[in-house]
Amino acid sequence: MCIDLVLADPHPVMLDGLAHGFEGASDFSVKAAVRTGDDALQAVRQFRPHVLVMDLSLAHRSGLSVIEEMQTEASSTRPVVFTGAPIGEVLRAIDMGVPGLVSKDKSRQVLARCIKSVHDGGKWLDRDLTMKSMSLLLEQQKKNSQASQLLTPRELTVARMVTEGLPNKKIASKLFISEGTAKLHLHHIYQKLNCPGRMSLQRFMQEHGLL
Repeated sequence: MCIDLVLADPHPVMLDGLAHGFEGASDFSVKAAVRTGDDALQAVRQFRPHVLVMDLSLAHRSGLSVIEEMQTEASSTRPVVFTGAPIGEVLRAIDMGVPGLVSKDKSRQVLARCIKSVHDGGKWLDRDLTMKSMSLLLEQQKKNSQASQLLTPRELTVARMVTEGLPNKKIASKLFISEGTAKLHLHHIYQKLNCPGRMSLQRFMQEHGLL
């Protein structure tokens, strides 16, 4: 059976190479080769291919956003991620349940085997990428634990209120403390987490899953 493909990659040389390689194979049929996330989604809707082979680093709409939209639309097309994106994005793709994942340092032959496996209903997750993702996840969990241990329960509550955009006066009112005490808590939080201000604190809380 011939497997219908849509290819999406932001780099013309890579895209042309993939298209040329798969067009020359009798068991694949390339329906479209596009460079942006919006075009990838449009091609999936138009051609309904068996598999979308995509990088995560697409213009206009990210690869993760394309996958999310396909899941929302209950698309029958199965995504295969072929990427050199940062490991954090790879981790999110795994978390979203992508059935196929191949690093760009692997050969087209490996990618072809992945596509066939995914087309047949299986899963193919690049071992190197999954190992790196697990290492990152464990490191994040370690940092989260350290961060939550650094702050007292009251300081953690204040930090969360700050990230919600509440001013010191409102925080003090909600916690039945003086505004001066709220400011003191915030001063201690900044020192402990090495955050110079509210925006930095908000980023820290988001990155460490403390919201």
